[in-house]
This record gives sequence, structure tokens and C-alpha cells, in this order.
Amino acid sequence: MNRIQTACFCLIASAFVLAAILVVRVDQQSASNAAHADMVIAQPQFTMMTARTRGGGGGNNGNAGDESLFILENTRGILLVYTPNIGREQLTPITSIKMSEIFGK
Repeated sequence: MNRIQTACFCLIASAFVLAAILVVRVDQQSASNAAHADMVIAQPQFTMMTARTRGGGGGNNGNAGDESLFILENTRGILLVYTPNIGREQLTPITSIKMSEIFGK
């Protein structure tokens, strides 16, 4: 076996090792980003869920990784976003978005 063949076999072996590492990492990432049904409350008039958000308001000084409450009013098609204000023990409204303006009618 000459040097070129040895180098090719080494490159192929390292490609398989890197592919295996990539598959394991992607699987770990997808598992950590999975949504759980216990985080969602669905009723005919509204749907509520909590999710981790980036900073930008609320009582937690806009820290990355804050939890926010998302409420989708199914009757009017409005998404409301609230963040908790821990110091005042209340929810602070962040935004209200009409879904028809984003997705059309």
C-alpha cells in the first residue's frame, strides 16, 4: 500500500468519525429543543404556552433565557407576549401582534 492509499483510508476513516460526532450532537440539540405538551394549554378560544426568550423587557432585566408567556387568541387571531416581573409579582405585556398582518387573510 502506498502513501496515497494510506492517506485516502485515513481521510475516509476521519470522515466517518466526524459524521458520527455530528449525528450525536444534532440528536442532543434536537432533544433539548423539544416542545413538551405539558407546556401548552389549548382551549377553543385561546392557546397559551411558555417558552424561553431573549432579553428585551420585563422584570428580569432582559436577561437572556427569560421565560415568556405566549397567548394566541384564536377568535381574533392576536398573539400576546408577556414576561414575568418577579419584583412586582405580575406579568408585563411586551407586545401584541395581529396574525393577519403577518400571514395575510
